[in-house]
Amino acid sequence: MAKGSHYDKPTADYAVSFIEALCHTKGTWAGKPFELMDWQEQIIRDVFGTLKPNGYRQFNTAYIEIPKKNGKSELAAAVALLLLCGDGEQRAEIYGCAADRNQAKIVFDVAVDMVRFCPALEKRVKITESQKIIEYLPTKSKYQVLSADVANKHGFNTHGVIFDELHTQPNRKLYDVMTQGSGDARMQPLYFLITTAGNNTESICYEVHQKALDIIEGRKIDPTFYPVIYGAGMDEDWTDPKVWKKANPSLGETIGIGCFADFLLEVTMKCQVFGAESGKYPLPSSTISSRTSDIFVPSMR
Repeated sequence: MAKGSHYDKPTADYAVSFIEALCHTKGTWAGKPFELMDWQEQIIRDVFGTLKPNGYRQFNTAYIEIPKKNGKSELAAAVALLLLCGDGEQRAEIYGCAADRNQAKIVFDVAVDMVRFCPALEKRVKITESQKIIEYLPTKSKYQVLSADVANKHGFNTHGVIFDELHTQPNRKLYDVMTQGSGDARMQPLYFLITTAGNNTESICYEVHQKALDIIEGRKIDPTFYPVIYGAGMDEDWTDPKVWKKANPSLGETIGIGCFADFLLEVTMKCQVFGAESGKYPLPSSTISSRTSDIFVPSMR
């Protein structure tokens, strides 16, 4: 926590309460209250509840690196709606970004379904599916999915950016346009970056990942940057269920332990039959590792 900043419990409680008033949107969970898992609640409380002396948020960037199937899209959609409808910002501009519009609309579609499950929000919101826009009428705010050509545009007045799967960005253009100066006219813009790990050490995701790792390990200080990386080290025993949980915080909730164990067994057998060096199948250790200090690899397929 930066000097002078403090954890404001009522503000954090409000953010958690707003999100938990939303509903899940998929499968057997659809229509049920979105009760945050412990790791999700920790992120929300830290990001939204850590305030500077002036009362505004300390963190303007949150980098969340986590394997697939851990509830990434639902958390991102909930944060988008909190920034849009619950942050008290007039004419807020929230943008959904990804490598392409189809990827970006995954989070948008979850947000739309969350709105439709919540009558209190639905009557205050206008949804334009064709343009991928959600408008919150009381504050004239909008959440919009951006097309790929936005990297060549400027002039955004950003209150929030939801950047999904940062590791798939072909270059740094879109990231730079959306994070460098676009929120300067706002008092507490938030760039919410959520991604699985990638394998391109020349990518913008690797650069941001390295910054996050440096902050976590104490080599760098940036009080505006909130880093979370879920993963297991290459020297850890990938057969240990405790290591599975370390890399996959939703294990036992959104990910069945039995299914996960079966998945690892299948991968192990394929590696033994075909040879991991062929590159056809991921090594078991990298299967459960979001990121280690030695190698940047896909976390879970």
